[in-house]
Amino acid sequence: MSLTLNLNPREFLREAWQQQPRLIRGAFSHFNDLIEPEILAGLALEEGVDSRVIENHDNTWNVIHGPFESYEEFGEEGWTLLVQSVNEWIPEVQQLIAPFRFLPDWRIDDVMISFATENGGVGPHLDQYDVFIIQGLGRRHWQVGARVANANEHCPHPDLKQLADEFEPIIDAVLEPGDMLYIPAGCPHNGIALEPSLNYSVGFRAPNAAELGASVADTLSQLNDVKLPRYRDAEQDDFGSAFVVDAKQLAHAREFLLQSWQQLDLDHALLLVMSQSKRPLPQPEGTMTPDELMALAQSDDTLLIRTPGARILLGPTLDMLYSNGEAWPIDQNLLPFARFLGEFWNDVSLAEIADHLANKKAATLCCDLINAGVIDVVSQQD
Repeated sequence: MSLTLNLNPREFLREAWQQQPRLIRGAFSHFNDLIEPEILAGLALEEGVDSRVIENHDNTWNVIHGPFESYEEFGEEGWTLLVQSVNEWIPEVQQLIAPFRFLPDWRIDDVMISFATENGGVGPHLDQYDVFIIQGLGRRHWQVGARVANANEHCPHPDLKQLADEFEPIIDAVLEPGDMLYIPAGCPHNGIALEPSLNYSVGFRAPNAAELGASVADTLSQLNDVKLPRYRDAEQDDFGSAFVVDAKQLAHAREFLLQSWQQLDLDHALLLVMSQSKRPLPQPEGTMTPDELMALAQSDDTLLIRTPGARILLGPTLDMLYSNGEAWPIDQNLLPFARFLGEFWNDVSLAEIADHLANKKAATLCCDLINAGVIDVVSQQD
């Protein structure tokens, strides 16, 4: 199946991205589901898979977290199974991200898939991230409103937050397979399944200032070559009462923080944070060497694959490659291979990139990324 997105990226970015919801009919022509409901349900039985079921019976809401043993107790209608990061478990689902790579890779969060029985849904709510929702199997009735500020929210269940007030929909439509909704962060929405249905949600993370700042600060504290300044009091002969923090002390502490941030290499720290995967990457059992890699590249039987969930980024100066919170220096001879690594999404034969790997630095970088779990080599004969 071709996952060609029927969308003009430039027009979309200019007119809709993070501005207003949009309904795109036939976003994916002749869309075929990337996973069967039974496979999704089976995935939610496994340890380590983030899943939950949300029930609504007679307006009584309940949330049950996986892993599950069975689904018989939930009945025939009024419930939804949601599974996070399905792209990291099912290679076919990982391919659904590719059509959205007109947006930065570091912003991609995951692909969540939900299976809803008739009348299933999670209630009217807000998300603090941008999301594309693609309709698969079945039909679902969606209502989406314009962005709201200071919305009243309540929790009908401790693990479920919903809007307390009704909202005025600016999109009110039934989605058919292949249709897609784009919903910016902060826009209220509600979807109710009209029949058993699948929805694919491609989410884009949007950390708030505190979350991003905390991640950068934590990264800086772990860099051995970064000497973080320590606070020192301003010179004065009287601090006043010991239990009072006066305006001068606050101003001095605030200035210390601001000057310290400005003196540090925040770009490097930010790129390390941006390259971090959402979940720990699977680690290889052994260690790959350049000689072993070159030997594998002599045949067409070995594929180089990108680990689902891994981010491979280049900084603006193109002299460093970042992935999974680590960094590798890049020189001009290595830059073409680094660009290839950042761009490639579909599996590629090692033989096809043998010319790249003939560069010892490229082979070493490739092995480093394999040994870090960012990419992998797989034999087609297995």
